[in-house]
Amino acid sequence: TLARISMNVWIIHVLKLSGVLISKLAFSECFILKDSTEDVYVSSIELQRRDGVVSVIYEDNLSLDISFTRSQELHRYHGNHHYNNPSCASSPTECIRALHTFISQHSRTPLTELSPIVFHSPSSYKPLFGNLPVLVALVEHHATNQPTSGFMEILHEVSVKFYNQIATSYVDVDMYPHWVHGMTPVAERDLTESSWIYQYPRVLVFQLEDHKHSAFCRVVGKELGREELERFVEKFLEGMKMERCHGI
Repeated sequence: TLARISMNVWIIHVLKLSGVLISKLAFSECFILKDSTEDVYVSSIELQRRDGVVSVIYEDNLSLDISFTRSQELHRYHGNHHYNNPSCASSPTECIRALHTFISQHSRTPLTELSPIVFHSPSSYKPLFGNLPVLVALVEHHATNQPTSGFMEILHEVSVKFYNQIATSYVDVDMYPHWVHGMTPVAERDLTESSWIYQYPRVLVFQLEDHKHSAFCRVVGKELGREELERFVEKFLEGMKMERCHGI
């Protein structure tokens, strides 16, 4: 518990606000005892992203303009961002807001493994997906272990191409079979094992604010290649009709 928050320690709030994986703090002094009257001085903040990218996004006596732009790898998938960066020394509140925005915009990787726990926790999925529609690929366990080949390689390539338009994720169908069962159209009456809904990989898209409607791709299994996947995403972005599903 921090006993007193001064201008020197406002950066700590960014970690709580962002809700993402972050970060490594470098302290020159650290007094965090419950009844301490000392300040905590933060000299740097390091963002560590899930794909291994590491970048110092705040450093004492260095402007945010420099900190935000010196890691090219951190900006690899993103469109151009324009920030009106304040002085952290004179405008700590605005600086918190700038860091929070930057972290939110750069914490998402192209491809995210999805689980029910993450999906049903807004504090977890908001940093992952923002306000974008979500493409979910339902993939068998053995395929998830081959990220650089087969369907997972195709999925990653497509996720990079549409990074700024749609958030891409995948679910291990062998790990979460009951959850996956809900990702089917209500109108689908053929529930035999030969039905397309039991063929994997298959994909669907939904909006975060509506877990009862999805757009489904009927091309599944070995027939679902890069061309088919890209065409499905493009059709969705053009206004593909959503179908009622059992619930995600």
